[in-house]
Amino acid sequence: MFEVFEDMLSPEYWIRKIDNTDKVIMTQQEIENFNRKIINEVVTVYDLETYKKSLKKDELIKLIKSYEMPKKPMYDKYGNLIEEDFYDDVIKNTNLEGIKDVNPVRYGIAIRNTSIRSFPTKEAVFDKQGDIEFDRFQETGCQALEPVVILHESKDRKWLFIQMYNYRGWIKAEDIAIAKDKKELFDYINSLSFLVVTGNYIKTQSNPFDKNVSKLEFTMGTKIYLEEGNVLHQVGNQSVIGHYLIKLPIRNEERNLEFRYALISKKEDVNVGYLPYTRENILKQAFKLIGDRYGWGDSLGGRDCSSYIMYIFKTFGIRLPRNADEQEISKGKSYRFIEGMSIKERIKVFDNVKPGALVYMPRHAMIYIGKEKGVPYMIHDFHGYGEKKEDKYEFVPVNEVMVTSSLLLTASGVPFIEKFTSVLEIE
Repeated sequence: MFEVFEDMLSPEYWIRKIDNTDKVIMTQQEIENFNRKIINEVVTVYDLETYKKSLKKDELIKLIKSYEMPKKPMYDKYGNLIEEDFYDDVIKNTNLEGIKDVNPVRYGIAIRNTSIRSFPTKEAVFDKQGDIEFDRFQETGCQALEPVVILHESKDRKWLFIQMYNYRGWIKAEDIAIAKDKKELFDYINSLSFLVVTGNYIKTQSNPFDKNVSKLEFTMGTKIYLEEGNVLHQVGNQSVIGHYLIKLPIRNEERNLEFRYALISKKEDVNVGYLPYTRENILKQAFKLIGDRYGWGDSLGGRDCSSYIMYIFKTFGIRLPRNADEQEISKGKSYRFIEGMSIKERIKVFDNVKPGALVYMPRHAMIYIGKEKGVPYMIHDFHGYGEKKEDKYEFVPVNEVMVTSSLLLTASGVPFIEKFTSVLEIE
């Protein structure tokens, strides 16, 4: 089906083909400089620490109205047509009349994994009756411990309009703890002692005395702040021995930020500090997510093509833009595919491309892992492919992270490689 056999689903199969796999591509200082260039050149990526102190009325309204209601018929999760009064209620909840002439920003942090949405509603909206893969109000996931700038609040006070470092939208207020000021937030965020989640998912230890920090789930790329020194001997009546002692944000009854201690077992798939940025580590991280469920905008408990890449690169401290088209124009060494190139010419481009490079096509992103019998192979989180049935091509759903040949057919019957627009080496 994908021209793949079992051994090819292991990173070691591809790592063996690469020279200098453990050579550091960029040091941490070089990665910091790289991130700064992205902030300076990609308009959707921000340094929240230097975000403006307030927004004018027209400015804030423009940001909120950048999301527009669908113009065509849409359906709920039960397949029912969505009525106009639903949209009216949602727009009313954006609370535009509550916007003042000058609106000071506030600062907060996500206390758990959550979602950023186009509008202040949890109701899902689909453009195909019975197809619940693509909730058109779902924008992206927001990982636990991500700092945010709070720009506005919904009329029902259940939603906050926020700016994350690379995305803006509505987030559940219950998932955000509000800092008293910028200093309180960034004194915590800028801690030099931290863990990075290098596995798919990890959890804190169960704490029957504090549900706020008990069995809290973190996903790949999350930065967790370590408490230094022998501050405590027990947390939740459990010994600290054999654990990392971490300091987590919680949201108190007044919605404000507080900190509590929690434990993460030293057996969990985490790293003290960022992973060294090597080709071997890119592939090892990418293959840890094999078979993981595809989820548009990080819905359905999964990731999509570009967030899959984004979270892998966060384990190295590299903070990429959220969407594929924004990632494609990021800094790095780029190889372009010219319209009209033959498949043979396109394959030849990969003679110079190093495994771990990012491959882009319209609305899709992949990671190049190497060649097999002269054909470039990818690992990617993708929706599906095309299969010829008699005289036409039918779409075959996959919805997972998988290794495929670049010659795999798209739903239109054209090989993926013919749609490639560029390859980007992040270096």
